[in-house]
Formats: sequence, C-alpha cells, structure tokens
Amino acid sequence: MKHKKNMAQTLISVFALILILSPFLVVTDRDPIYCKSDADCPKESYPLFVKCVDNFCDFIIV
Repeated sequence: MKHKKNMAQTLISVFALILILSPFLVVTDRDPIYCKSDADCPKESYPLFVKCVDNFCDFIIV
C-alpha cells in the first residue's frame, strides 16, 4: 500500500512541475525581432513596452 502512495505522490509532483514550467516554455518560444534602435521595434499597447536591447526587441511588462 505504501508503494502505491509513493507512486501517486511522484506522479502528482511530475504533473505539478509540468504545469509550472509550461508557461515559461511558451513565452520563450517567440521569434527574435532584430533592431538598431527603439523605433525599429513594434509598438505595443499598455502594459507592454518594447525596447531595443543588444540588437533585439525586448518586451517589458509594466
């Protein structure tokens, strides 16, 4: 009986880890936008601001 309880706890932990990490994988899958200045970056509405950082547009949430 104890073996089944440990297996269930392990499975719940794996599912929780997947749920916690999945939003980060979706956000980091964005294609990079190359720029030389802030004017080269797309204009976003509030609360997103876009800045040119190291020749890539970086989205900043305020």
